[in-house]
Amino acid sequence: MSKSWCLLLGVLLSTVCFSQEKWTLDDCVDKGKENSLRLMVSALQTQVTERQKQSVASYYLPDVTFNGGQSYNFGSAIDPTTNSRVSSNIQSTRASLDAGITLFDYGNFIVHKRDLLNIDYARLDEAEVLFQYQMSILELFYEIIGSQSLLEIQKQQLVNSMANLDRVQKEVEAGAKPKSDFYDIEYIYHSETISIQQTENSLYNQKLKLLHLLNVDNVEATDLSLVQKEESIAQLTAYEFNPTVERNRVKQQLLEQDRKLIKSKNLPRLVGNYQYGSFFSKPFNSDVEVRSNPFSKQMGDNKSQYVSFGLSIPVFQGGNVRRQLRVKNEEIRLNTLKIKESEVNLSNQVKELEQEIVQLDNIAKQLHKSIELSEKSFSTTQAKYENGKVDIFSFNAAKNQLLNSQFALIKNAYNRSFMGDKMRLYNTNSL
Repeated sequence: MSKSWCLLLGVLLSTVCFSQEKWTLDDCVDKGKENSLRLMVSALQTQVTERQKQSVASYYLPDVTFNGGQSYNFGSAIDPTTNSRVSSNIQSTRASLDAGITLFDYGNFIVHKRDLLNIDYARLDEAEVLFQYQMSILELFYEIIGSQSLLEIQKQQLVNSMANLDRVQKEVEAGAKPKSDFYDIEYIYHSETISIQQTENSLYNQKLKLLHLLNVDNVEATDLSLVQKEESIAQLTAYEFNPTVERNRVKQQLLEQDRKLIKSKNLPRLVGNYQYGSFFSKPFNSDVEVRSNPFSKQMGDNKSQYVSFGLSIPVFQGGNVRRQLRVKNEEIRLNTLKIKESEVNLSNQVKELEQEIVQLDNIAKQLHKSIELSEKSFSTTQAKYENGKVDIFSFNAAKNQLLNSQFALIKNAYNRSFMGDKMRLYNTNSL
């Protein structure tokens, strides 16, 4: 077996030997959802927001504290027996259980609603991360599909070049053709092997990038092959859910709640307080002889309870509420424009994709016809070249024309699938 045939056999077998893992687009998305650190981080951020939520009842639970204190009073008093002023020092111990509770604060209801919206907003943030991640997978998947298709066609053409190289070599050895013809076909064959190597390198790098994107480290790029399912040629999908648009809408609701919270600062607030406590006191280092009851008796006799209600009605706050409302109103107007912008952008993108899909469908028939014509041209040029009626460069031009027409049809087909999947992603956030 000649060296050229050995090289050709190695090129052809390289794909067969190493294409063990066959993944569809769904497989890639599933592996990404399972392994992606980017998605894990966004999911944990959503959980953090969920843990921050409080129930409405929790805002009306009392704050209970135990307070204790020890004090010393240094002073003087009149001794009734001598009618003179003498030193009188008293130490006292106080202990109380204090409770405070908010009986009414309208802002708490608004904060609760805002917490619920924050969870929705965090989930939409997570959905948008998933949207961008799936878009990256989708683009890379079809890049690899295109490279695989090109490589397959190039290898098929290399078989033809190898056959011609072998035939011309025998004719040159038999003296039927000049040596220069062999050099020409050998150059073309060598150029095609370089093109195949370049395509293989590009394909390897794309597969490696995909594996890194999916965070898969137990599969080698050379062992991976992507395949397209028939159902990947997606039908036109009506709008169901787009995270960017929906997130802006939820943000509008959040801004509305923020405005209500600012307004609630002008509303009354009712609180209640309760205290249960006692105290103990006795003189120390005093010139006055005073008898005091022991600690336990005093603490029992001096018990007291205290209940109070406080009503706070804002009267003047220096214009802070009004300024905050003006700022919040401008933020709402800005976000309203962002909602409109995101809706228009999505609508335009979908219309553009629909138009491109129609164009790709229309040109498919012409590409089929182009392949038929290029195959006929190649067959006649092949026969003319074998009979010496055209040179090697005319033959190579016909072969490249066939290669380009074949790849154009394949590229048109996977572009059609890519556009359909992309539009489905825009409208449903799923592939």
